[in-house]
Amino acid sequence: MRLVLFTLSWIILLSACTAPHKRKGRENDIIPKEDMIHILEDIHIANGFFSMSDLRKEYTGTDSISNYRDIIVKYGYSPEDFKKTVNYYTDHLEEYEIIYEEVIKDLKEMQEKMYDNVMLTGEMKKKKKDGNMWTLKTEWHLPREGQRNKIPFSVKVDGPGVYMLSMRIRLGKNDGSRRPFISAYFWYNDSTKEGHRIFWKKKRLKKTGDIYKQYILSKELKDTLVTHLKGFLLDDENNDTLYIKHADIKDINLNVKPFNTGESADTTKNKK
Repeated sequence: MRLVLFTLSWIILLSACTAPHKRKGRENDIIPKEDMIHILEDIHIANGFFSMSDLRKEYTGTDSISNYRDIIVKYGYSPEDFKKTVNYYTDHLEEYEIIYEEVIKDLKEMQEKMYDNVMLTGEMKKKKKDGNMWTLKTEWHLPREGQRNKIPFSVKVDGPGVYMLSMRIRLGKNDGSRRPFISAYFWYNDSTKEGHRIFWKKKRLKKTGDIYKQYILSKELKDTLVTHLKGFLLDDENNDTLYIKHADIKDINLNVKPFNTGESADTTKNKK
């Protein structure tokens, strides 16, 4: 909720700085949820883009307010529409929280695709060469990085074999997750909305307080159509948003072993 209030305050400041002009037929409307999500995503991206010093020098005649105004107009709305929408959400914070969670989810998916396609650093390449296929972040700290962040992931697989995913997790006694677990599934695009999924067995997590616990789970892959391993590192069974996660994750590894190593399918291990 603190993050929601902070970002909403920032947006109120932005809307106050935009020069209002009315658009016919929308005097009493607010911007629809889906468009508002896209506008907020683009504002966040633009904010990060123009925070880079080299770009600030290149675009010295451009200010952030005009950039944000251009984003709003791009989606067919006026600064006045945006201001009305922001004023509406100041009185409906729960609705705004739902919208902002979608924004965070979409931005994380964009980040994962960026790492997959163009942002694989030399360090990550070395890790993959050394056997670790996990090219995403290897350390997480909640609630600092998301109060209810389930930490979705998507990593490219390397063909058939026995895949082993391991990490160390410290789940606080005050963690609000209900029956937390690691979820994973092999995936490929079969032209359906969800894609084809081959699920791993869930790995239940224990609330160990200050103690890190190592979790290891694995599954055999034979289907050559599979392109990715996806899932959530901190999944849960909560039905509401009135809770906060308290967890730390580090040393995330994903390895694949040939079938002739003697590993059997669906093996799961749990070590302290």
